[in-house]
Amino acid sequence: MYVTRPLSLYRRSPECLTEPPPEGPNSGYLVLLDEEAETTVCFGLCKACYIGDLPFPQNKDLTIIYREGDNVNYEVLFIPVLNQPLSSKQYYVIRRKGKHKGKACTNSKEEDKSSCCCFPRVKDVKPRPLVPTDTYQQVEMFRSKCWGFSAKSVAPDGIPPDYLRTKGWDVRKATPKNYQLNEAAGLNSSLRNRLPHFNFSLFGTESSSKPVVIGKWYCPFAFVHEEEMELEDQMNTSTFYEVTLEQRWDKIFACDNTEMTKTEEVFVDVIVKKEEVFIGGVFGDGKDVISNGVMWFTTRSDGEGKEKRVGLSMLVVERMKWEEERVGWKAGGEGEVRLKNAVEFEGIDEYWTKFGCFVLVERFVFKRMDGSTVLTYDFKHTHQIRFKWE
Repeated sequence: MYVTRPLSLYRRSPECLTEPPPEGPNSGYLVLLDEEAETTVCFGLCKACYIGDLPFPQNKDLTIIYREGDNVNYEVLFIPVLNQPLSSKQYYVIRRKGKHKGKACTNSKEEDKSSCCCFPRVKDVKPRPLVPTDTYQQVEMFRSKCWGFSAKSVAPDGIPPDYLRTKGWDVRKATPKNYQLNEAAGLNSSLRNRLPHFNFSLFGTESSSKPVVIGKWYCPFAFVHEEEMELEDQMNTSTFYEVTLEQRWDKIFACDNTEMTKTEEVFVDVIVKKEEVFIGGVFGDGKDVISNGVMWFTTRSDGEGKEKRVGLSMLVVERMKWEEERVGWKAGGEGEVRLKNAVEFEGIDEYWTKFGCFVLVERFVFKRMDGSTVLTYDFKHTHQIRFKWE
């Protein structure tokens, strides 16, 4: 998952490019071209149409333009490679238009070389769906004032497609029409440690406290798989997904003292699921399947026998679980926890009318760029239990 940084930060302080990715596995930076970093032409009257240097911004539509020769332009999205500082200049290159829209540039191998008229010839590999850990889908970018940009493969024996390895191309920018990226600072640790307030009433109709957002990231579309969408449609709908982390208190047990008897304790005995997934608000059936580095979640069949399936890259799932384990949530073992406890009444009054037992829940929410929710992933922290009497 990615946090954002303004390009102006790196223009003012180039040494920041060497900073490691944010804490935790499978993380990286998205660069936002902000007003301060905009360059101008015509004595400051117009904004420049071209990107002059690395790093490439992700909040702009970028197009590869050749200085001479080839008149074909390539509309692309440069996404920084996970777990690398921006100074590495390593990117996934995604095609934005054409029949390969939504697919990643894939490097050829030395074994793909052939000879033509005694000269070596490279047969370019067609773009493929992104596999983030595949070094043959990662390129390192170079910039020269003399001949513009070019790229080489991160894999030692890899050869980038011709349109990337050819020296002498520039990058033109434009404002996207289908998405806008805002600040995403990652986790707010101080807010997380504060925990949500617990001063709500048991007499209300809600079974949980109001959620508090404690973190925000972005996730490129290639890490989220909506089975009902083709890659090109998904890229149109949501080039990036907004990911937020919320905290709330969920009621897991409740009872009433309707007889107004002088009861000094309540015995709690309840089964709690450690994880729950909802797809478009519908509860997942728990039959999660891992295939080709993707964990697929499925809803129960509706009245017409249809199921919805959404997949998350295992890199995203691993990152979420790491984020939860660092504050006490435990993976593995049974998927459910049984909580048994005799809770003594500690109220000021002699009698109580309502009792509630609550568990701390942290929820990751994945939203499309139009604000609609794709998937939510709940982690229940059964070591964080609170009781309430009224």
